[in-house]
Amino acid sequence: MITIRNLVKQYGTHCALDHIDLHVEKGVILGLLGPNGAGKTTLVSILNGLTDFQEGEVEIFGLDLGKELQAIRKRCSFIPQSLALYEKLTVLENLRFFGAIQKISGNTLRDNIDSALSINQLHSLRDQKAATLSGGQKRRLNIAIGLLNNPEILYFDEPTAGIDPELRNDILETIRSFKDHGKTVIYTSHYMPEIEKICDQVAIIDHGRIIRQGPLATLLQEEKGDSAIIELLNAGETQLRQLVDQHDDVDLLNATTLLMHHHNGTKMGRLLTALETENIALKQIRYGTTNLETLFIRLTSQGKEHV
Repeated sequence: MITIRNLVKQYGTHCALDHIDLHVEKGVILGLLGPNGAGKTTLVSILNGLTDFQEGEVEIFGLDLGKELQAIRKRCSFIPQSLALYEKLTVLENLRFFGAIQKISGNTLRDNIDSALSINQLHSLRDQKAATLSGGQKRRLNIAIGLLNNPEILYFDEPTAGIDPELRNDILETIRSFKDHGKTVIYTSHYMPEIEKICDQVAIIDHGRIIRQGPLATLLQEEKGDSAIIELLNAGETQLRQLVDQHDDVDLLNATTLLMHHHNGTKMGRLLTALETENIALKQIRYGTTNLETLFIRLTSQGKEHV
């Protein structure tokens, strides 16, 4: 469905994507993860033809992205984080407008609008102006607009940002249902539980390189569980940096969190004693790679002096 080989993207002297290889099968929901600036947005922009690249090959539906962009675009949809709709138009008017832009008309447009309304539970709101919708309802309309061309591949960029947990769960269930219709989804999010909830596979990108990819369950099972996350209550970042410098195999993740890569009783005891001496209160210690968040932190912090 999507095949990327040796992909390179540079902005001047900065290498945003460094010889990336990735393959995504039909009907898969892939979670694309990475720290800010890792290359996620650049990769998704390239797949949607919004950004060019210097080296490599990208094939979608067996078509060369550089030569068959328009044919590929007709079969894909990109749902951005920012809302792409008109506040003064009703839900139905928005859908008709964006359908016309894509040159969808007649029975096809009518059927696709009806399907998009049903999938996103918007039928009862079809005559309501977009400006009067709640944040979650606007997100649903944003997704409905993205379904108008009945896409085979959907790209989602942080689609649940700024909405409450209940509506977030509803939207996630909607996205997960696309798999039942044979659609392929590329999903970027900073919410690790979302990725765990809906994604079959994960690709973790850092400094322009994919450092781990595969089925989520397999990645969690195979990763060694000898790390420890130490969460603190009242630490200062400067204070922690000084403490970390005195302990091997310990990294500072943020102002209240430490990572011990290979823990044992002696090293952990020494660190806890140092924290007590500095009057730094302990919140909790999490051992091993038990979830996606811990795996992500472990992988993206390796080889760094500080994160």
